Amino acid sequence: MNHYPKITKYLNSCIGKDMLSHAYVFYGPDETAKKEIAYWFANKILNNRQAWHPDLLTIKPEASANIVIDLARQIKKFLVLSPYVATYKIVIIESAEKLNDYAQNALLKIFEEAPKHAIIILCAAATDSLLETIVSRGIKLPFWRGQQTDFKEADKQIVEILRKFSAADINEKYLLAEKLGKNNPVQVFELWLKFLRNQFLAESSNKTALILKISQEIYFKLNETNFNHKLAYDELILNLEYGNFGKI
Repeated sequence: MNHYPKITKYLNSCIGKDMLSHAYVFYGPDETAKKEIAYWFANKILNNRQAWHPDLLTIKPEASANIVIDLARQIKKFLVLSPYVATYKIVIIESAEKLNDYAQNALLKIFEEAPKHAIIILCAAATDSLLETIVSRGIKLPFWRGQQTDFKEADKQIVEILRKFSAADINEKYLLAEKLGKNNPVQVFELWLKFLRNQFLAESSNKTALILKISQEIYFKLNETNFNHKLAYDELILNLEYGNFGKI
């Protein structure tokens, strides 16, 4: 838990200032820390030092359509009742990415109708594994052990081109690739991978993870084979434009 002092400080501040949100989305690959901090946060709100509390409900969904109706009913039934001993009632949903669309839509309806004493904490692998309408209603907190990369002064011109490259349309991408072609492609792809990792640290998503994987494969080809430099950029551009993950 001490790997995330900024997050715990922020959550402590939410409690201290009585500015709690009705929903929090803990996202990222650090499963252990997400759960630890979710339970620490919930128990601190409830002032609980026991293994169990009547105003805390834990949901561990399975990737099965058979349980979604019961799961939604269970959450709704729990939240609609007034707290037993605390000021709030809290639901922690682990591995929320396992909730199918039906379950997520049911959860969205619960969000819309939830009483003031309700707090829901979602632990998910990535924000884009949940409906945008759910994510937009909560406070998003990233869980990723690591630090963002600071780029060297000599590399900043290339990095600036990569920033434009990331958001450009396909024609602009090819024009920017020509500019990048003046540099060592291995160095360019090293910077591109660092740029993507920084994006993933800022907000992890399945899209960025897929693009990272593809970019790493291209980088490997450049390093370990006689892969044509121009084809490396072509492969990256075509994947960004026509891959099933869309644009980043």
